Amino acid sequence: MSSNSEAILTQLRSEALRLRRNIWRAFHAAGSGHVGGSSSAADLLAALYFHYLKQRPEQPEWPDRDRFVLSKGHANGALAAVLAQAGYFPESLLDDFYGYETLMGMHPDIKLAGVEMSTGGLGHGLSVGVGMALGARMQKRGFRTIVMLGDGELQEGSNWEAAMAAAHLGLSNLTAIVDFNKVQQSNHVQELLGLEPLADKWRAFGWSVRELDGHDMADIVAALDALPYAPEMPSLMLAHTVKGKGVSFAEDTYLWHQNMVDDETYQKALAELGEPA
Repeated sequence: MSSNSEAILTQLRSEALRLRRNIWRAFHAAGSGHVGGSSSAADLLAALYFHYLKQRPEQPEWPDRDRFVLSKGHANGALAAVLAQAGYFPESLLDDFYGYETLMGMHPDIKLAGVEMSTGGLGHGLSVGVGMALGARMQKRGFRTIVMLGDGELQEGSNWEAAMAAAHLGLSNLTAIVDFNKVQQSNHVQELLGLEPLADKWRAFGWSVRELDGHDMADIVAALDALPYAPEMPSLMLAHTVKGKGVSFAEDTYLWHQNMVDDETYQKALAELGEPA
C-alpha cells in the first residue's frame, strides 16, 4: 500500500489523537507533567512508531530494530504513551505513570521495554545516537538511528559537537528530528537565546535538512519516506510544531511546559481532544 494513501494517513492521525489523550491520561495519573513538549511531538511519534520504525514490540532487543532516542527526555509522557500503543506493554500501566516503584518516571528509563537510552539531562541524546549509527555501520547492520531533540535543548553546545562528528563520519543512517515548538521552560526560545537561522546552522554543520509542518501527517510521512536526504550525510528533520498542540489553553505558552493536571483540567483537555476515529 502506498505510504501516501489516505487510509494510512487517517490511521496515523487517529493514533496521534489517541496518543495525545494518553499523554494527558499519564500526567493526570501523576498529578502533573510536561504536557507542552509531549503534545507537540505526538504527530511525529505516531508517524515514527506506526509507519517508519522497524520494530518488534514482542522482541524489544531484536538486534536489527531501528533505534529511537528521545533526547528531550522531559517529554517521556509521549514516549511512554506511544510505546504502550505500539504494544511494548499494556496501556493500563499509564495509570501508574510516575507512581511509586514504576519504571515510567518523568524521564525515560532504559529498564523499560522499548527505551533505548535514559535521558533527561539535555544535550546528550545526539552524541549517543552518533555512536549507535556508527556502531551499525561497523557491525554492517541495517538499522537506522533517529534522535528527537527539543529546540531549547539546542542551546546545549554538546549537540553541535555531535552534529559536527556525525557529518564528519558521513552517517547517512542517522536522522535528527528537532521538535521546533519555539517555547522552552520559562519563555519563548527566541526571547531567551535565539536559534535562527536554525536550518542554515545545521546545513553549515554538514547535514542535509528538510523543513516540515510537524502536525501535518502527510508532510511528516513524506519527510520520513524520503530519508536519507543525501548520500553520506546525516539528515535533519526541522519540524515546526506548537507547544501543547491539541488543547487550546496549553498551546504556545511556557506555562504548560510543565503544569498540574487535576481532574477538572483533565476533563477539559479530553473534551477538546475528542475521540479517535
